[in-house]
Amino acid sequence: MSIPNLLKRVQLFANLQQDELDQLAAICQEKPVSSGEIIITQNTTGNEMYIVATGSVEVYIQGLNDARSLVVLGKGQVIGEMALIDQGYRSASVRATREGASLYLIESDAFYKLCEENNHIGFIVMRNLAIDIAFKLRHRNLAEL
Repeated sequence: MSIPNLLKRVQLFANLQQDELDQLAAICQEKPVSSGEIIITQNTTGNEMYIVATGSVEVYIQGLNDARSLVVLGKGQVIGEMALIDQGYRSASVRATREGASLYLIESDAFYKLCEENNHIGFIVMRNLAIDIAFKLRHRNLAEL
């Protein structure tokens, strides 16, 4: 599957035109990861997000005594997308599952540069990111009632 076709599946990039997906694909860097390899470590800073191209990754949080798995993500799903907003601390760790994975990474600096060249891409992606964050926040708040 080509990178632009993969990007079409990514909710974060919904409503981008084909030429904009092509521009986004141009800043993606392929990153294969081995079985069990740590991709993101909780409480560290980062300046990149990842898109799962093949395989799957496990998102988990590390407590004082143990780790708790939150979700397994697969093709077309993203991790580390908050790095597009700020380079704050990562809220969870991520590792490749048994079969390993192939990822595409997007560095925030390259993304910002692309958004300066094409404001529409930045607007659409940030709107989609805000919708996703709002959904997660509402879902979390409702779960605590």
